Amino acid sequence: MSITALASTSQQNRSIDKSPRLFLSVMTWEFRRFRASRLFWFQALGLFGFLLLMTWALHAPEQIGAGVAVGGGGGEPLSGFVAGTSAGGLLHILPIVLVVLALLLPFVTADGVTRDLNRRTHELLMTTALPTWAYVWGRYLAGLVMSLGLALLLLASILGMGWLLHLTTTDYPAPEIGAVLLLWVGMVLSATILVSSFGFALSTLLPRLSTLVKVVIMVAWIVGGLVIPLGLGGTTPPAWYVNWDPTSGITALGLLPVYAIHLGPTITSEAQFQQFILSVENKMPDLAGWFAPHLLLAGVSLVLVLVAALAFKRSRDVLN
Repeated sequence: MSITALASTSQQNRSIDKSPRLFLSVMTWEFRRFRASRLFWFQALGLFGFLLLMTWALHAPEQIGAGVAVGGGGGEPLSGFVAGTSAGGLLHILPIVLVVLALLLPFVTADGVTRDLNRRTHELLMTTALPTWAYVWGRYLAGLVMSLGLALLLLASILGMGWLLHLTTTDYPAPEIGAVLLLWVGMVLSATILVSSFGFALSTLLPRLSTLVKVVIMVAWIVGGLVIPLGLGGTTPPAWYVNWDPTSGITALGLLPVYAIHLGPTITSEAQFQQFILSVENKMPDLAGWFAPHLLLAGVSLVLVLVAALAFKRSRDVLN
């Protein structure tokens, strides 16, 4: 009896010792799958090129014109533009480019576990000594790392195209790296974690509805990020909506009034006008209210992944 108990305890200890290694093995499997997938790399390259194109096309999202008195008489029409890669300009373009990223993310992470069920390899994997938590979390974290890589491509497209426009376009300011990083973390990074976690958790809990989960996420993001902001017609959204909108479409609308251009009587030339716009558009974004809720939403989505891992059954017949 005692020998049996000691043997059982020894086996459990060896299993616990192997768990971290098995967890890393699962992540390695997933990274190898991504590396071997030509489709994924074509998608990543296509996303980067499309983001560069969108950043270039939206490099001046707001044109500003005014008549300013010169020398006490008459009026001289002046014009200027808000740079798309400035803090004020990013509030115009980030919700749009974020929609493009959000449409791709569910296809990167949602099928981490469901793929095995569809290929009928789930039961075979579950007969091994692989711990359930290592299987689920390994698949999730590998997909999340790849999703974060796509989010970094978005950041690279903004900074890269911003510097290119600065070097090739008259009066185009260089990107303010601090402001860009703050908006990227608060809007893009939080959204990447949210969409990746939400898609993975729901697909793991509801493997039969994996395709529907992806469609619902994509449609919801398009509606929240593009349709609803357009439907508001310039009206001020509620403060709670501004702070908690995960798509950042309404969040950007709530922050844009801070970057409104109010001309002073001392501006009498085109150069002064553009310099004044530059001083406004490059102000650091106000983080109060919305930054912490966006990160909190990302944190809650990680809890949903934890729930999916705890609810996951090693042996189930879900496809019959």
